Amino acid sequence: MHRRLNLASPSESCGGMGPGLRRDLVRETSGLVALLCAIFLALSPALAAEPPRCVRGDLVLWGDGRHDDTVALNAWLRGEDLAWAETGEPVGEAIAGHVFRLSSAIYVLGGTGRRLDSFRLIWPERGETVSGSSVLAGEDPDQPPVLSGVEIAGGDAGEGVPIETPEIAPRDRRDPARCAVS
Repeated sequence: MHRRLNLASPSESCGGMGPGLRRDLVRETSGLVALLCAIFLALSPALAAEPPRCVRGDLVLWGDGRHDDTVALNAWLRGEDLAWAETGEPVGEAIAGHVFRLSSAIYVLGGTGRRLDSFRLIWPERGETVSGSSVLAGEDPDQPPVLSGVEIAGGDAGEGVPIETPEIAPRDRRDPARCAVS
């Protein structure tokens, strides 16, 4: 048995004009809908070009200086997409004007495209504070992050200097396979 959708009213299909959908009106409406869809896609090329990105739900950034952000900030610096704890909004590629309370080391990998601006990193247990204008990870994984106006108070010698590490590949932020599906 085949099912069909009859777009004409019962009286129109029997030769009369009823109050249902007329074929000419349906054709005009479908053309209008197609035109509106084309305009929407033309006005939002970022939506058409950018594959879906997923925000992790198990890690959030606070950036308030009161909560320990060590694990979440390291994940974000590796290229993970996270949300802000208070708003649920995605963190994005850059963070500006936040204070992060930390309990262990933070590693900024080159090639992730992440950027910290006007920030403070505090390690209360170690009595260390790092503040600065910017840290830019850049897009090239073979280049070290670029520091600008970074000051370290209470830190050990050699901190804040690029170091060679084992190969740590930045996460592909555009891979939809990373999205959890239930």
